[in-house]
Amino acid sequence: MLEGQPVSLRVRSWYGLRAELDVEDRLWHLVRIGRVRLDHPPVVNTFLRAGLREADRLRLSYLHELGHLQTLPIALGHAMALLWVGCRRRRSLPGWVGWILAVLLAHEATWELASESYIVLAGREAYRETYRRHPNPFSPFFWAGMALLSFGLTAGLIRRS
Repeated sequence: MLEGQPVSLRVRSWYGLRAELDVEDRLWHLVRIGRVRLDHPPVVNTFLRAGLREADRLRLSYLHELGHLQTLPIALGHAMALLWVGCRRRRSLPGWVGWILAVLLAHEATWELASESYIVLAGREAYRETYRRHPNPFSPFFWAGMALLSFGLTAGLIRRS
C-alpha cells in the first residue's frame, strides 16, 4: 500500500456478500457493495489509529471496514430488535425524535464495537503488539464509551419499550 494512493480491496464476507473497500485517505473511506456506494468519514479510525505508523493505520483501517461487513448480520439483528420492541409504543413527536436518536446512537456504538472486536479476534497478538509499540490514549475511551453506549442504551431502550 503506497501512502497517499488509494488501494481497493475486493472482499467477501463469511455469509457470501462481496464488497470493495477503499481507505482513500485520512478523510474518507468507501465501501462498495454492488452498485451501492457507502462513502463515509473515518471517525472511529481517526481516533483509534492516531499516532500509528502509516502501514499499521491502513492495515487496521481496512480490517475495521471488513469488520463492518463481517458483522453486518449482528448489526441488522440489533437494529431489528430495537425497532421491534420500540415501534409498538405510543410517543409524542419529541418522544419519537428522542427515541430515534437513541436507537441510532445505540446501533452505531454496537456496530463500531463489533467491527473493532472483529479485528481483535482476527489477530489478537498483532493488534496488541501494534498498540504496545504505539500506545493510543483514545483506545480505552473508545472501548469503554462504545460498550456503555451499546449495552447501556440498548438495555434502556428495551426496558422502556
